[in-house]
Amino acid sequence: MTVAAAGPHVLITPNLAGLLPQLRERYPQCRFTPVPDDEPVREEYLDAEVILRSAMNEETFDALLSKCDRLRWVQITAAGFDWVGGDIMRRRLDEGLVYTRSANSYNVPIAEYVIGAVLLHSRAFPALHEAQERREWSSVVARDLVGSTMLVFGTGGIGREVAWRARGLGVTVIGVNRAGTPVEGFDRVVPFADHLALLPEADSVVLAMPLTAENRYFFDAGHFAAMRETGILVNVGRGALIVEDALVDAMRQGRIAAAVLDVFEQEPLPPEHRLWGLPRTTVTPHTSFRGSGNLQRLYADFCANLDRYLAGEPLAGTKRQPDLGY
Repeated sequence: MTVAAAGPHVLITPNLAGLLPQLRERYPQCRFTPVPDDEPVREEYLDAEVILRSAMNEETFDALLSKCDRLRWVQITAAGFDWVGGDIMRRRLDEGLVYTRSANSYNVPIAEYVIGAVLLHSRAFPALHEAQERREWSSVVARDLVGSTMLVFGTGGIGREVAWRARGLGVTVIGVNRAGTPVEGFDRVVPFADHLALLPEADSVVLAMPLTAENRYFFDAGHFAAMRETGILVNVGRGALIVEDALVDAMRQGRIAAAVLDVFEQEPLPPEHRLWGLPRTTVTPHTSFRGSGNLQRLYADFCANLDRYLAGEPLAGTKRQPDLGY
């Protein structure tokens, strides 16, 4: 991959404009231009080679893909690829466009969210809050986190960040990935094909895997039936990993102790949606990835790849399993 000596023109979304001073100082040979959503594509954008995309509507993105003939690389500020891409994107990929993700930027806040979610329910904070609302001095008995077992679906960057934090709190952490490939930081890793037998061992179950054709709606009524009645389910992967009807039935019938959901098939979740009022369920508006250090982590991820791009080296954060879409 060769690059013009003057350095590439890089388009970035306006919500990342806070990075412009650092980027321009670090890469004086490059040109960085923010692209607002609310206006037509300008002539000055058309020589761009790189797009760093965060918040950008599909119409603007498709217009850039269509009109920027020199475009060679798009990096998205997300952990997964499934939310971006249409016909124009597929055509440009077939023509050789490189498509990468920010592999590490959101792992820390999501992992902290998971640990907080498990602690929230294992330490009975919802029940204690309800007692406070009633002004009742309640002797709620919480469950110890130390000595418990956590089953983490997905052993990538997010899963690994969850694992070492949980193990630091005395939790045994079992990872699940497609082939059962060992991953540092987990006590053991099992293949996806064997996961159902492990659900009765788990005090907490974390879904932190990408959505693929293989795992869409995999977590069904049989999985809820296999979980412990004291089990806690946390989903920070994708909403479509879970069969919603099975989730609703499980929570209404008390089959598991708690669910914490940060991702949904329909987002934003409408005010009338049944998940808002589900018993023993915490609903958050896809906020687990938000953290005060995100901008600098996005900067580090992008700079690491821009250094590779300028050196003509392969970029990091491409799809690991292109046939499955992640």
